[in-house]
Amino acid sequence: MKKTYYFANWKMYQSFAGIDAFLMEYATDNVLAADADVYVGIAASYEHIYYLSQKLENSSLYLGAQDCSQFLHGAYTGQVSLQSLMQMQLSFCIVGHSEVRQLLGQSYETIALKFKVLLAANISPILCIGETLVQKEDGVTLQILYDQLESVLEFLQSYQGTTKIFIAYEPVYAIGTGVIPETHELQEIFYFLQKLVKELPVAKNIMFLYGGSVHTQTIGLLKNLEGISGFLIGKASIDFQALKKIVECE
Repeated sequence: MKKTYYFANWKMYQSFAGIDAFLMEYATDNVLAADADVYVGIAASYEHIYYLSQKLENSSLYLGAQDCSQFLHGAYTGQVSLQSLMQMQLSFCIVGHSEVRQLLGQSYETIALKFKVLLAANISPILCIGETLVQKEDGVTLQILYDQLESVLEFLQSYQGTTKIFIAYEPVYAIGTGVIPETHELQEIFYFLQKLVKELPVAKNIMFLYGGSVHTQTIGLLKNLEGISGFLIGKASIDFQALKKIVECE
């Protein structure tokens, strides 16, 4: 049986008190990632990562970051270096989320640089891609996804590493709205993405995720999708019981 990956993107929703409450429930009902076929990771805010790394030291949960700097070191006020993430032994890092693309103006080139430095550090990148509702209605979804992946695909032509790579399709119009694309639309998109990577030297190490309104009401439908290895879960994941239901849903 293949492994299913669940990545909890806590964004800026969580607090230290909220983390303590989550971990108390987790300690009482330790089911997440207890199965060898299940991987559960938490992408925390920078200020919470070290705190969580101490709390989760002997747990079955994995820890990651929500972003990183493309610069290795230097005078970059407000940035968090890859070296710091490495020292905390993080397993993965999200890059290119639509919120940072739109709100922070991160370009395709900047995101591709982050993707490359993460692979150099053997930290799994979760590269987010997705179109807006206007772009979907204009019929340019596949072109937008290709544009967001182009620089990364060129790099991967010569990449020989073994680090797991995740590509998370998150339609922008689905994030936090409760709206998800039709099943046939999702299957067409994931088939397109699989075709893009199938000839790459590291194709076997590339896995696809779906994100965007993943919660207890939608997970049953989403788990029937073919060609994906897991999910990127937003606000629903800060609630331990909701995350547990998502993971356990058959």
